Amino acid sequence: MFKCVAFDVDGTLIDSKEAILASLREVLREELGREFPEEELVPVLGIPGARGLARLGVPDVPAALAKWDAYVRQYDHLITVFPGIEETLTALREAGVTLGLVTSKTRVEFDHDFRRLGLTDYFNAIVCADDTPRHKPDPDPILKLLADTGLHPTDVVYVGDTVYDSRCARAAGVKFALALWGTLNPAVPCDYRVQHPSDLLRLCCTTP
Repeated sequence: MFKCVAFDVDGTLIDSKEAILASLREVLREELGREFPEEELVPVLGIPGARGLARLGVPDVPAALAKWDAYVRQYDHLITVFPGIEETLTALREAGVTLGLVTSKTRVEFDHDFRRLGLTDYFNAIVCADDTPRHKPDPDPILKLLADTGLHPTDVVYVGDTVYDSRCARAAGVKFALALWGTLNPAVPCDYRVQHPSDLLRLCCTTP
C-alpha cells in the first residue's frame, strides 16, 4: 500500500521519555525554582525544545536549552531502541520500502541522541527541526520529506506517538499510524493503530 514509511524519533523509534523528563526537571528546577508534575511536562514532548521551554514559562530559552542539551547527556544510559524496531527497519528496507525520518530534534540533538544507536543508515531521508522554518504540528517537515524523496502524499505513512505528529501528517496529506508501543496517549487521532513495529509490514503489502 505505501512506498514509504516515515518515522518520528522519540517515543516511536527510541524510548527516551525518562531521559528527557529527568533532564528537563533539572533545568526547570534551576530556571524557575519549582517542581513540575509529569502531566505538565508531557504536553511539551514532541515539539522543538525551545518551543517547549517557552511554553513552560522559561525566561531565557537559549540558555535553558543549552543546559537541557547538556543535562540529557547524563541520562544517555536510559535511552534505548524499542523492541522490534531494528528488525522491522531491516525487513522494510529489504522489501524496497523507502524509509524516512521526521523529528523535532535539531540536527545537533539528532546527531548526539540517535546516531550512536546505529539506526541512521537505514533512512533514505532525514528531516530535523532546523531543516524547516515551521515545525510540527505544521506540515512543513513532512512536506520537505516529500520534496526530498519525490514521493506523493498517498505514497507515505507517518508513524508517531503524539498529537503533534498526527496533526503534522494530516496537514501534509499523509496517513498517520499511531505507535501504541510508545505513545502516552492512545486516543491520539490516527488512521492506523499499530501495536508492534512489525505490524507496519502489513501496510506495505509485505509479510513479517
